[in-house]
Amino acid sequence: MYHNQYNSKIGSSSMHILILPSWYPDHANEVGGVFFREQAVALAKSGLAIGVIAPKLRSLRRLPLVNFGSRSEYENDRGVHTYRWHGMAWFPRISYANSLLWLKAGRRLFDRYVAEHGMPDIIHAHSALNAGLLAASIGQQRGVPVVLTEHSSAFGRRLVSDRQKRQVSQAFHGSQRLIAVSPQLATLLREEYPATEERWLWVPNIVNSRFFDRPVSKGSSSSRSASFRLLNIAMMTPNKGQEDLLKAFAKAFKGIKDVELWLGGDGPLRKELETSTKLLGMDTQVKFLGILNRHQVQNALHQTDVFVLSSHYETFGVVIIEALAVGRPVIATRCGGPECIIGEGDGLVVTPQDVDELAEAMRTMRMNIGSYDAEALRARCRARFSEDAVVKQLTAIYRGLLAEGLPRSLSRKGP
Repeated sequence: MYHNQYNSKIGSSSMHILILPSWYPDHANEVGGVFFREQAVALAKSGLAIGVIAPKLRSLRRLPLVNFGSRSEYENDRGVHTYRWHGMAWFPRISYANSLLWLKAGRRLFDRYVAEHGMPDIIHAHSALNAGLLAASIGQQRGVPVVLTEHSSAFGRRLVSDRQKRQVSQAFHGSQRLIAVSPQLATLLREEYPATEERWLWVPNIVNSRFFDRPVSKGSSSSRSASFRLLNIAMMTPNKGQEDLLKAFAKAFKGIKDVELWLGGDGPLRKELETSTKLLGMDTQVKFLGILNRHQVQNALHQTDVFVLSSHYETFGVVIIEALAVGRPVIATRCGGPECIIGEGDGLVVTPQDVDELAEAMRTMRMNIGSYDAEALRARCRARFSEDAVVKQLTAIYRGLLAEGLPRSLSRKGP
C-alpha cells in the first residue's frame, strides 16, 4: 500500500486527500466551481482529511488599480483546509503565459500546504487544464498518486487547441485514476485520447444536501389561481440555448396568462434575450431573476413546476439534480450530460436546438404535471446523486488506488 510518512501533521487515522480544482469559488455563495467545494465539504464530513489549494488569476479589465498584485489566504471551510491565491492575468492575449503563472502559483500553494499539513495520500484534481497538469507533475516528482476528474465542456465544443491537447495528454498520462462526470463525456475522451481508452470511470457530481432539507412542496400550479411556471437557470451564453427556449415558449404558451417562464442567471446575451422577449410580446410572461446564489436557486425551484435545460452541450447538469432533489420534473436537451441523469419518470429529453420539439415537450409536461410523483423524484435522486452516494464511490476509488501500491514511475520524495 501507499505509505505517507508526512501525514502525521493532519492525522494518520484517515485518508488525506488534497483537492486541486482548476477553478474554485471565493466564498460559499459564489456559483463558479461550487460543485468542487461541495464535494470537498462532503468528503470532509465523511471523516476524510481534506485540503484544497486554489490559485486564481483575475482579469486586468475587471479590477481597479488598488487591487493589482497578488495575495494568498487560508480558510478552514467547514473542516476543509483551503488555501487560495489571487493574482493577475498579466497576459490577457497569451493563454499559455497565464497558464504558467497559474501553475507556478499552484506549486507555491502546494509547498505551503505540505509544510503546514503534511504530504497528502492522494491528490484529486478537477479538470486537466490546469489542475490536472499541475497534479500530474507534482505527483510524479513527490510520489503522490493522482485522481483526475474531467468536467470541461471544451472537449465536446471543440475548443481545445493543439497545444492544450498535448497538456491534457500529459495530465491524463500522469494520473492513476481518470473519472468523467458523465458516460457521454467518458466516451468522447476515449475517442479523443485513445491511450486512455480503458481507464475511464464515471462518477457524477453531488447534489448539495440542503436541497433535501426542505419538505417536498407542491408546484405553483397546485393552486387553481396560480400560474404554471417553468424555470431555467444558466449563464446567458449561446451554448445555454435560452434563445431556443424563448422561441419554444412562445410557440407553446404565448398569450396564455397563467403560464410563466422564469430565467435565472446573467451573461453576455442577457440584453438580447430581454429584447427577444419584448419582440415576441411576452413581457408579462417571462421573468428575469438575475444571478442566484444556492439558497435562491432552491427557493426558485420550490416556486416553479418544471425545470427546463435548453443547452446545446453539457458535461453533466448540476441544476438538473437539484431540481429532482426538490421533487421537480425536468425537460432537458440530449446534450451530453442530462442523458445519464433523467430516467423513467423524471421528465422528458429532447433534441438540442429543436424549437418545435421543445415546445411540444413543454405542452406535454403541462398537461401531465399531475402524473409526476415529487417524493419519488426526490428518492431516486437521493439514491444516485446524494452526498452519501457519491462519497461512497469516491472513497472506494481512493482505497483501491492506495491498496495497489506505489507505481514504479513514482518515487516518494520529501516535502
